[in-house]
Amino acid sequence: MGAVQDYPDQTLRHRKGGDEEGDQSIVRETTENDKDSVTHEVSIDVNDSTSTDLQNESNSGNQEKITPSLSSKSVPDSTKKSKPYVNINIAPLNTPLRQRLETLGVIWHTISIPFFICLFLLSVSLGWIVWLAIILPYFIWWYGFDLHTPSNGKVVYRVRSWMTNMILWEWFVDYFPIRVHKSVDFEPTFSEVLVEEDFEGSDDEEDLISEDSRTLIDVVFKRLGLRKRLNDSSSSTNSNAERKPPLRFKRVSTGPRYIFGYHPHGVISMGCMGLFATNAIRNEPFQPPLKFLKPLFHDPTKGVRQFPGIGHVFPLTLTTQFTLPFYRDYLLSLGLTSASAKNIKSLINNGDNSVCIVVGGAQESLLNNMVGSHNNVGKGFKGGKDREPTKKKEIQLVLHKRKGFVKLAIELGNISLVPTFAFGEADLYKLTIPQPGSWGYAFQQWMKTNFQFTVPFFSARGVFIYDFGFLSYRNPINVCMGKPIHIPSGTLEKYKAEHPDFEEKATPVHTISRKDSFSNLFKIVDDKPKRSTIKTKIPQDLLDYYHKLYVEELKRVYEDNKHKYGYGDVELNIIE
Repeated sequence: MGAVQDYPDQTLRHRKGGDEEGDQSIVRETTENDKDSVTHEVSIDVNDSTSTDLQNESNSGNQEKITPSLSSKSVPDSTKKSKPYVNINIAPLNTPLRQRLETLGVIWHTISIPFFICLFLLSVSLGWIVWLAIILPYFIWWYGFDLHTPSNGKVVYRVRSWMTNMILWEWFVDYFPIRVHKSVDFEPTFSEVLVEEDFEGSDDEEDLISEDSRTLIDVVFKRLGLRKRLNDSSSSTNSNAERKPPLRFKRVSTGPRYIFGYHPHGVISMGCMGLFATNAIRNEPFQPPLKFLKPLFHDPTKGVRQFPGIGHVFPLTLTTQFTLPFYRDYLLSLGLTSASAKNIKSLINNGDNSVCIVVGGAQESLLNNMVGSHNNVGKGFKGGKDREPTKKKEIQLVLHKRKGFVKLAIELGNISLVPTFAFGEADLYKLTIPQPGSWGYAFQQWMKTNFQFTVPFFSARGVFIYDFGFLSYRNPINVCMGKPIHIPSGTLEKYKAEHPDFEEKATPVHTISRKDSFSNLFKIVDDKPKRSTIKTKIPQDLLDYYHKLYVEELKRVYEDNKHKYGYGDVELNIIE
């Protein structure tokens, strides 16, 4: 065995005996695999022609490696390289049902766009009956009545609580999982005040129908679990029972509204979706439309309300996403809406609403590639390639030139900016980042220029195979929120009073003329020259002041939490 260890390079050697009377010599071959070393001994007769030739070559002083002319059955050819071992990681069959349901939740969110595109194309292909019954009425309603709903603040009438409370979103959140960590409790935007009403029964009101009277329809409603009644919408009571005044509450605005800035963008912004587009984390009160449907919905009583007293928080996205038939209605039912300035002002001014904006946008989605220390591919994953070492681990943000949301907050007043950093958002997919000048880089820039979004080249795991696919990894997403930066009402007016020399003038906008090209056929353009979407002139020093406070608080949130959530050796770098 000592001779085997002298030749670890898996070559056949001819070893002659120590004396001349030896009739045989021993050739040893070492074959190595991942765990064991197997030694084969081959007996060679020195009297045959093959061994004689070998002996002559050895006597001539040739010290190179000698490969005997033996059959492949007895001694493998040393020139043939062993095939590399392919390790395929497959999801175990004994995966618990709960984990499979969690995977189903992420699958749905991943394929939602192609699903609705296929659904629309299927509807178109079904013939003229479907065209008359569905397609034409849908497009008439869309173009005539609902075209501007994503951008004029009317999404408040389209969001559906039953959609945001589906049990599917609970599975989606628990897949990673997504968790929220607040630096402080937020001041409520509104408070519910009890309204006292005079309630005195009187016998001289028999000409009026009492609001507490119940009919057969009300009994049916009660059996079905419906809350509304024919005469009022309060909880049903027996008309023969003791009449008690119903408790009524009304909302009174008492605090600020919020603009949550979400960082980093990631590929799909999973954390923003799970936190603000669903009720699986916020746990706002909800009752299913029918009692027997309760297993299909998330039960908010099992969790803690994350933002009590804060109205609906609308996630903001690109307007181009609302150009897909059927898919636009799905997004509106979840509360997603356009990130335009007009829409944000309409949402915040009309009610106790708040918004969440992913500040980095499409540019930031191309920057960060698996920087955290978490590497949880999936349940039961036992191996695979380690992450490629990088010279410097950093998370890159695009923030210095993104000041529009701060401008809006100053213009509206009574707004609190909340810096939010999601640890793990950049660790859900592996990115292939093309080099500048390559075809891939040119394609991504062309998409971003012409369609306002881009397509990262990403991959992760599959449904049943862990080595490749478009399903995100199970890395945890910890959303850490900083202290709100409050901008009081009248901040802009106060500044103007203190600086009488400030003049509100329109800022000249430099526009770039483009030549006609094929790509302009698909580009959503406005023939009017570019102008700022915020008409109110904001003083630059006032804008820089609040933007600096925001950046400093975001850095503090990152530094205080990076060691807790696997980013201890990752540097935060704001590149633009």
